[in-house]
Amino acid sequence: MKTLLNRLGVFRLLNLGVVEYLDLETSVRIQLSNLVAILGIFSNIEYSIFFVIAGAPHYLIMNFIHVLVICSLILVFYLNTRGRYFVSRILLVFTISVPLFCVSTISFGTSGGFYYYFLVFAIVPFVIFSYDEKGWIFFVFLMNTSFYIWFEFFGSPGVFEKGTLLYYKEVQDLFRINSVISCLSFVALFMFYFLRNINRIQKEMARINDHKDRIFSILAHDLKGPIGTISTYLGYITNSLPEREELLFGLTELKKSTNQTYLVLENLLDWVRNETQKTQCNPKNLNVSSILKNALDLLSIQAKDKGILWETKVSEDHFVYCDERMTATVLRNILSNAIKYSHPNHKVSIETEKNANYMEIRFQDYGVGISPDLLAKIIEGKRFDSGFGTAGEKGTGLGLLVCKELLTEQGGSLQVTSMLTEGTKIIIQLPLAD
Repeated sequence: MKTLLNRLGVFRLLNLGVVEYLDLETSVRIQLSNLVAILGIFSNIEYSIFFVIAGAPHYLIMNFIHVLVICSLILVFYLNTRGRYFVSRILLVFTISVPLFCVSTISFGTSGGFYYYFLVFAIVPFVIFSYDEKGWIFFVFLMNTSFYIWFEFFGSPGVFEKGTLLYYKEVQDLFRINSVISCLSFVALFMFYFLRNINRIQKEMARINDHKDRIFSILAHDLKGPIGTISTYLGYITNSLPEREELLFGLTELKKSTNQTYLVLENLLDWVRNETQKTQCNPKNLNVSSILKNALDLLSIQAKDKGILWETKVSEDHFVYCDERMTATVLRNILSNAIKYSHPNHKVSIETEKNANYMEIRFQDYGVGISPDLLAKIIEGKRFDSGFGTAGEKGTGLGLLVCKELLTEQGGSLQVTSMLTEGTKIIIQLPLAD
């Protein structure tokens, strides 16, 4: 069924006017407006055919009204694509209500039960307007309720020419049954779609709350430590006159703390950008050796303190076609993790290999390794709580997740293999330069 609707272009029509920067609630209201317009177009086509077959009085006038309604509903789609959402909704509620009042007054009266649709139309504003537009909700609800009351208590049956199908009460009853079934079906469809999207909104809210908690956790723990260290050393330097050796030691610690803070903030910002779909990829030709050297320089103090030996086999003539900021972030994260989870005075190997369609960069450390459960989460791109490094370093749990997302954004990939106590091997693949 879903495939059939997709082939008919129904899903595409439902999403006309829905763009990335809109929040989920607004997107749902636009989709519901489009749904009402789709149902309105099909209903008007259906009844136009029925009226001709059944010999409805003034059917030419009524079908002309149907054509105007269909054109107006198509205009609703157009307005949504142009971002004129409020105007589109106003046009929609008048397009579905006023023509029905005219058709019922001209021809059918209370026969056929077409005025039952006013009860459905009275519900429509509650699902397509926001609470801030409550004045319009009340007005449209009152208008349709008044139309229904008028026909129910003051209306008269239609007069039909003898010999036509509508002249017979049995046929009028069939139209009435069809009206009841259609109204109930429309209400059920609206409610089902609305409940489905309420579930989507609830999941989105849960995701946002989870992200908020993760950000607060990072701010409270992973940034508090380095910034506290910076504050302590600055206070010590400004309140005393340290010897040269002490001063150099303090400045080294300051640089290490600022590098750590920078990496945490970079990961946090990249993660937030990706989650809000505001990441911009600007690829260009990059020298692999150069960007690797920059990343190693940034982490040189951490590596030196831990006695990490870099074993590099990187060709000077290897180039990739990538976004420089994204690629630098990926390399810094992988190298930072290699330092963090390696034992003191161990080596970390880095090598590159050029293949037919991509550049492969391999990182191998011989540290604590990754547990199978944690490795599965990394491969699936799920968030996880990072463990402590071999010297008690604390991570955010975002590093490899950010790497995977940034590489995917650039047409690259990330592969991780690991065994506990034996180390971790990470392979990234990046598009080759032209």
